[in-house]
Amino acid sequence: MSNRNAFRVACALLAIPAILHAAAPAAAQAPDQILDEVVVSGEQPGPAMWKVSRDGHTMWIMGTLSPVPARMSWHSRQAEAIIGQAGEILGDPQLRGRVDIGLFGALRLIPAALRARDNPDGATLHEALPPAVWQRWNAAYRRFFGRDADMKDKSRPLFAADRLYDQALEKSALTPSSPVWPTVQKLARQHKVRIREREFDVPLRDPRGLIEALAHIPREREVACLVATLDYIDQELPNIRRRATAWATGDLATLRALPAVVDRRSCLDALVEALRARLGEQITQVRSQIDDDRAGIFSWMLLTYDTSFTVMPIERLLREDDLVARWRAAGYTVEEPR
Repeated sequence: MSNRNAFRVACALLAIPAILHAAAPAAAQAPDQILDEVVVSGEQPGPAMWKVSRDGHTMWIMGTLSPVPARMSWHSRQAEAIIGQAGEILGDPQLRGRVDIGLFGALRLIPAALRARDNPDGATLHEALPPAVWQRWNAAYRRFFGRDADMKDKSRPLFAADRLYDQALEKSALTPSSPVWPTVQKLARQHKVRIREREFDVPLRDPRGLIEALAHIPREREVACLVATLDYIDQELPNIRRRATAWATGDLATLRALPAVVDRRSCLDALVEALRARLGEQITQVRSQIDDDRAGIFSWMLLTYDTSFTVMPIERLLREDDLVARWRAAGYTVEEPR
């Protein structure tokens, strides 16, 4: 699981993102487009697939990426033919936070969740940020939202940073939602191929405590998160756009040549550190369980079906010391796309 996805999962466990989205002010349209859009639209083939085989049985793997061009649709005749022949498709694991508090208990958490998006001491974002950081934030806000930042905004730097990142993606015609998996699901239904999807529960024994733990994130860590996000947008967004375009057009040579994906570690670290005492080793245990479970099903499918199909993050498929190396060490034949 990538660091950005881990950040999203942790927030989802607190039931904050949907509430935050509903409560956040609508963004004004910028008067002009500051960033160059990703110039990919319409139907694209997507990247080629990896082929893992043993004893005449084959698992085909489509590499996925996020973010991707927002206005593209994906279609591959080769992938459709493989899905139509597949005995089964291995889907992505789903994490589900389980809270045994009932409807009314959940409703009582809403005020606390709403408060969690704001600075716990009631400070505005302008008051929470050092002057130089505020000036930089305001310039970035004007760039992506088309207006000056609200001086009365009480959002915490942690959440403000994530909101800015999402807006920067949108203004670059990028989206975190890949079209690959919805297309795979549609093709599987058409060809009546079963998708094996596994759900993993993360019990939340003290959801109120999880929300309150956010109040104890040191202010300086949150400010560091916001600064790191500003740096990330300035330095990494061009590569994100190039990577998205290369993925959509199947240009693996460019994908291999681009720098490795960089995560916004300070934001994740600030959140995870605050929640670690509450969640303990639950998330670590679930991750280990997911890895073991997925590896076992992967091997079972290769033994059982002549043809099977799955999707995996393309950055892991391109890494020399990751999945491909493990499969080869386990005795599988791996044919990489060119």
